Amino acid sequence: MTDASISEAARFLGIEEEEARKLADPGGRVPLEVVRSRAGAAALALELARAREEVGRLSGQLEEVRASNARLQKELKESVEERRDLTQEVLELRAAAEERLMPMERIEHMARVEKELEESSSEIERLKNRRLLDRVLNR
Repeated sequence: MTDASISEAARFLGIEEEEARKLADPGGRVPLEVVRSRAGAAALALELARAREEVGRLSGQLEEVRASNARLQKELKESVEERRDLTQEVLELRAAAEERLMPMERIEHMARVEKELEESSSEIERLKNRRLLDRVLNR
């Protein structure tokens, strides 16, 4: 079989018989080479359509990924800035705490000095009283 009828060619190619008639020779037969050529072209067109569909789907996914990436980069930048601000705030709080601690340490030191002074004064007073008593008693 080197050729096909118009109805066979239309069925093989999935086209209307009118379109298959255009492919036929003057004898009303469609050469198999033409059927093969058209079938190959139809398969390629179908594959091309599938590939375009896939490209469209992948393009959509790429846009989603890019949007997500941009959002994540923005969030990362904001969190880095927030961390930097919090670190600065912690440093300022530490400095303020150290400033408050210094007067408290001085107050505690002064309280110890006052206590030592009071104890020393008491001891001196006691020693004075003892000398006075020794003089009174002529010792």
